[in-house]
Amino acid sequence: MTSIRMVPVLLSALVSGALLFGGWFVYRHYAVEQPLAVTFSDIEGAEASNPVVTDDRVTVEIKLDGTASLAEVHRNIRERAADVLGGRKLELVIRQERNEKLETIWSSALFAIAQAMETRRYADIPETLAGLEAVHPGLEAKAEMDESNVYITLKLEEAVKYVVLPRQPAVLGVWPDA
Repeated sequence: MTSIRMVPVLLSALVSGALLFGGWFVYRHYAVEQPLAVTFSDIEGAEASNPVVTDDRVTVEIKLDGTASLAEVHRNIRERAADVLGGRKLELVIRQERNEKLETIWSSALFAIAQAMETRRYADIPETLAGLEAVHPGLEAKAEMDESNVYITLKLEEAVKYVVLPRQPAVLGVWPDA
């Protein structure tokens, strides 16, 4: 009967694990994170932080300068990062300064916009924003839409508030007793 020497077995397991996990981290950094950081660095009007990559998603914080179109920035990032994402979901988090006036204005329109989103009457959103502009002098409100989101930008003096509302397709449910 042969005896197994524990030191060589443990050492080879340790070296194999280090190579596998080290290789995975190196791959993730050089093949995913670094190309994404380079991709995000040249988008006009947006400053992106380093991406955080997990197995199913890539999260990137962006800060907009107030002149950029939120829908255009989203589209550019999605297009440029599509080949690097490899099936992962791209999640953009917008860093912005909180402004109490804009928060109050946004909360006054929240019910009308939520109803428009819920009933899929997206044409009501620009009308609601035009009503906000009429009530609050100096407010600039803009709505944009693409196939996946509705983008709302509120500007008052130097403050800017960005809101991204996802458009989700209707979900068919199954009744539990059916």
